Amino acid sequence: MTTRRQLVALSALGGLAAVARPAWSSDGSSAPAEATLETWLFNMNDAVSPERSEELIAAFRARSRSLQPEGFLLGRNFIPDPFATRFEWLCMVQFDDTDLSGRAREGFAEAREELAGSWRNAVRCELQRPLAARYADATGIKVRHTVMFNFKPEAPADARARNVDAIRAMGRLPMVQAYLVDRNPHFANAPDQMEWQVIGDFASVGDYRAYSRDPAHLALKDDFAAHTARIAFLDVQP
Repeated sequence: MTTRRQLVALSALGGLAAVARPAWSSDGSSAPAEATLETWLFNMNDAVSPERSEELIAAFRARSRSLQPEGFLLGRNFIPDPFATRFEWLCMVQFDDTDLSGRAREGFAEAREELAGSWRNAVRCELQRPLAARYADATGIKVRHTVMFNFKPEAPADARARNVDAIRAMGRLPMVQAYLVDRNPHFANAPDQMEWQVIGDFASVGDYRAYSRDPAHLALKDDFAAHTARIAFLDVQP
């Protein structure tokens, strides 16, 4: 099985259209094994001091890594702006669904619950993806852009499809290193989770800023805003 690190070495992750992109830019349907990618966006409580926050985050990071999940990424938003929908922290953890013991997953849930006593406004999304896609391995990545969103219940099917197609088209922009748009398969039975997740990787801050200012990206915002009920996002430098 080709690992993410091997894909990084093969593609050189140059972020240009001529450079082969990591396998997880596609649907990865050729890989038989599945994994659960669990993503959390959260803010620390205002009542928690910066020093205490750093201690809690460090302890959470150390415990989560000690569980040896398939992948783990914890990063802090680095772009300050006034949007209430921009979150402070990103946590991605990937579990091998062929590991029936569930020890890593149970241990992570315990560690997360301990930290949850000091966070606020947390949102969550779970995706089922092939193991060839090491989402939580950020090797060679300079910027990861993560978005979660829910459509309005009354949003018509054609508007949903149009917006998802437009977002997926963003992955074909030349400055994008790797891109994923996927739906949470548990959303119907877990309405507290987010329905859709977007992951975009960039080789530099400049590439990310070019993406965010690209006319194609700006053109979809009004239609997207008109049909979405909830959105959460942030940008980290792994």
